[in-house]
Amino acid sequence: MWLFNRCFCCVSAGICGVLKSLLTVTAAAFAQNITVTGTVTDASTGEPVSGATILLKGDNTRYTMTDDLGSYSIQVPSNGVITVTFMGYKPMEIPVNGRTRIDVALELDTEMLEDVVVVGYGSARKISSVVGSVASVNQKVIANRPSANVGDALQGQVSGLQVFTSTGEPMSNVSMRLRGVNTINASNYPLFVLDGTPVSVEVFSSLNSNDIENIVVMKDASSTAIYGSRAANGVIYITTKKGKVGEKPVVTVRGQYGFSSLINHKMKMMDSNQWFAFQKIINPAFEPTEDMKLAQELGINTDWLGYLFNSTAPVWSGDMSVSGATEKTDYYFSVGAFSQDGTAPDSYLDRYNIRSNVNVKATNWLKLGMNLGLSYQNYKTNYLLSDDYRNYWNNPINYAKWAFPWQTPYEIEQDASGKYFVNYNKERKRFQDGVWNMYYQGSLSPSSTSYARVNGSTYIEIKPVKGLTLKAQQGIDAYDWRSQSKTHPLPVGEGPYTVGGASESFYRNYDFTFTNTAEYQFKIAQKNTFTVLLGQEAIFGKYEGFGASITGLTDWRNNLISQGTKENVSVPSYSMNETSYNSYFARISYEFDSKYFIDASWRLDGSSLFGLENQYANFYSVGVMWDIKRENFLKSISWINDLRLNVSYGTTGNSGISPYRAIGTIGGYGAYEGNKGWAIGNAGNSALSWETVETLNVGVSAKLWNFLGVDVAFYNKLTRDLLMQIPFSYTTGHSSAWGNAGNMLNRGVDVDLSFDIVQTRDLYFNVKANFNYNHNEITELFGGRDKYTIANTGISYQTGYPYGEFFYVRSAGVDPRDGMQMWYDLDGNKTKNFSNEYAVMTGKQRFAPWSGGLQLNLQWKGLYVGVDFAGVLGKWTVNNDRFFIMNPLFTGEQNASVELLNIWQKPGDVTNIPSIHSSREFDDTLLENASFLKLKNVQISYQFPKTWMQRTGFLNGCRIYVIGRNLLTFTEYTGFDPEADTNLQLGIYPNSRQFMAGVEFTF
Repeated sequence: MWLFNRCFCCVSAGICGVLKSLLTVTAAAFAQNITVTGTVTDASTGEPVSGATILLKGDNTRYTMTDDLGSYSIQVPSNGVITVTFMGYKPMEIPVNGRTRIDVALELDTEMLEDVVVVGYGSARKISSVVGSVASVNQKVIANRPSANVGDALQGQVSGLQVFTSTGEPMSNVSMRLRGVNTINASNYPLFVLDGTPVSVEVFSSLNSNDIENIVVMKDASSTAIYGSRAANGVIYITTKKGKVGEKPVVTVRGQYGFSSLINHKMKMMDSNQWFAFQKIINPAFEPTEDMKLAQELGINTDWLGYLFNSTAPVWSGDMSVSGATEKTDYYFSVGAFSQDGTAPDSYLDRYNIRSNVNVKATNWLKLGMNLGLSYQNYKTNYLLSDDYRNYWNNPINYAKWAFPWQTPYEIEQDASGKYFVNYNKERKRFQDGVWNMYYQGSLSPSSTSYARVNGSTYIEIKPVKGLTLKAQQGIDAYDWRSQSKTHPLPVGEGPYTVGGASESFYRNYDFTFTNTAEYQFKIAQKNTFTVLLGQEAIFGKYEGFGASITGLTDWRNNLISQGTKENVSVPSYSMNETSYNSYFARISYEFDSKYFIDASWRLDGSSLFGLENQYANFYSVGVMWDIKRENFLKSISWINDLRLNVSYGTTGNSGISPYRAIGTIGGYGAYEGNKGWAIGNAGNSALSWETVETLNVGVSAKLWNFLGVDVAFYNKLTRDLLMQIPFSYTTGHSSAWGNAGNMLNRGVDVDLSFDIVQTRDLYFNVKANFNYNHNEITELFGGRDKYTIANTGISYQTGYPYGEFFYVRSAGVDPRDGMQMWYDLDGNKTKNFSNEYAVMTGKQRFAPWSGGLQLNLQWKGLYVGVDFAGVLGKWTVNNDRFFIMNPLFTGEQNASVELLNIWQKPGDVTNIPSIHSSREFDDTLLENASFLKLKNVQISYQFPKTWMQRTGFLNGCRIYVIGRNLLTFTEYTGFDPEADTNLQLGIYPNSRQFMAGVEFTF
């Protein structure tokens, strides 16, 4: 028995050993790599999903993507797990379990499809849960636009947001207004926030558009009151790109090249024949000079605009980015370059950008990161195009209009037979009367400006317990700015200068922002969600400037400021100011069952800009939203896909004034007995306080028939305690001082419409439209007065009227009997005696009450066509050019408009152009309707099929595209460009249009 038991045990042990070995071999075989194939489809439609990522869980290096038919193939361990992801769908994890074919049906993630936005401080939210009135513009709209300023891409994209590019100068900023003009003398710019840190408009303008993920425009108090200071004009929140968790590393390389030219305009000047004919009209005894006769004989008819301005000014850009993420870290790095030559002489911009965004999840409770942007810009602007030279002959814009068409910039020479001809290969040394060709070639007065800018932030985020997030963020916005200009010397009698000069200027500015927040999110009984936020923020800024200039340079090769003669050295200039803000804020958000939302915020703001008595002010808001579609009585109504109602009320502040306006300052003036004199330079006001905007907003948004999106918002904004320069009697020694005086109303409606006309697998056609109507009215002025007029400016502030309505004498036309200009007096009677006392409010506004945009988006497989229109209605401006080109008295010295050929000549002539004997006055005949509709952008692109790219073994995607900007302008304005955001146009650098082609590779 013992022997039997021993033998049995031995046999059993042997069998167990064999079984163990077999199991080991089987397990090893089971873990071997196998090739898994399959298709990925949309669970609701069954259509293939192209571009989905299949990744081996735990190994970010082993992945593939589906082709155009949704097919994939990947080698993975037989016992591995694959994850399938695609933007807009819920991710899936699928155990392989030895299978060689796995088909996947992805379900749409409706929540993921929503834009995620940051409103105030704290966590990002889905846009459907935001109580306030906000609009999101994604990077597809912003990227690859052929403009140096990213703000230009926002024109016509957001209802209520008016964006203007006033000039064609490559370095110019855009002007922006959100829901009307909120103030008279303070800033109307929105507050710009970059990745959580407030920045200047110059930072916004210098960004590389391809680095931007999205831009959120916050309109009402519920979304902006948490920012308190400087948020009265709305908030523009910019989020830069970051690596996305779950995505493989992506390398993107882009390049584009094109050219700029002047936009189409209606400025029609006389040609040579017309000019000579007009001289005969106004003076029958006119006899041409010898120069004129020679010009007629040679047939000279110069297009000065075409000569002075470049119709193919090059513009190009290139950038590269690397982004990706691991389980603990996400990263985004980019470098970019942008270069644009201006169409006007001596103007260009070269810009270089570097950005680095890194976020690290060090532990489950600790996260930290750094966003850093560096830019360097070198630009040159023809100083004759500045505001100081708008009415100068040497301004190229004016010269192009005013120069005689019978003159030529080329040499007139004689051939061997003595016959005169124009040598188009040889430019003249100067044009006429000391106006030098070198002005427009940059050799006489070269100048350039450069600045280096850094903006960035670091943060540390701690989650000590569930739901609680503590965050400390530090931000910086700083720049060094340097400008230099030189005036080359000229020999006596050869030009406007006999000696040269040079100047150097240097400015440095920095703003540090320190923000500390504590956010706690928790639920009660599952359906009640609370978010409580407490925070503190401090901002410190300092600006310093220094400048020096000399004259007396006698040789163009010795052109440094150290090389001027001592007796011609001016006193150097220096300026400095410091500002600080200190703020405390809180917000509580409540959500019940994803149907009812309540937001309330409060902020206490303190600023050094105001008087000691009023440096601190409280701002607050409360808002509610009702997601009506989630109610049982609407769930069964299939044609209503979404329906929400929101109401908010609150206050925000405006501190957009220069430093030290609240205190009396002294200034240094001329010498007295060898000593520097000084005097009070600014009248102080210790009671100077915040300008406050109270805003009520009521909005409704809906999605109907899964086709039509509608968003309508009504708002009422009242600006109290307007920051204004109040006029003083000159006997006080001051012309004015800053104070809080007056109120202003803005009331209007925003409407956004979206039509998904076609939605199939291969074809998508969407139309979006938006418009805004804004009524502006001054409701109260300082000192209880109803009217304040600034003499001889066309500006009058009157209660009951809009700010910006023109105040001019009204023209009554031309008397056909004698050709004399007529005007209306205050009683409405016609008179031929002009007087500024007859000026009245004209009903014509500088600031357009209507604005809007239209976007068409067509996608067919890899082909995309996008068309953007933008426009305003009810905008008027003074066309000051007409005062010169429509005045016959000037035609002996310059060219004129072809309209002058219709001048009154004899009794009975019916015309709007008075006789040469009638004086031209600054009346409402110079006011022109500057409303416009622009074909702002057209983009055509083609994305090559991914299967083609994958065959290369290294390319993941390739897109080619062409873009046109400012292609067409529809307007009644007869000047160069109606878009200029100014009350008066004269000598302004005209806007430009661009044509560009580009290519984008992803690896």
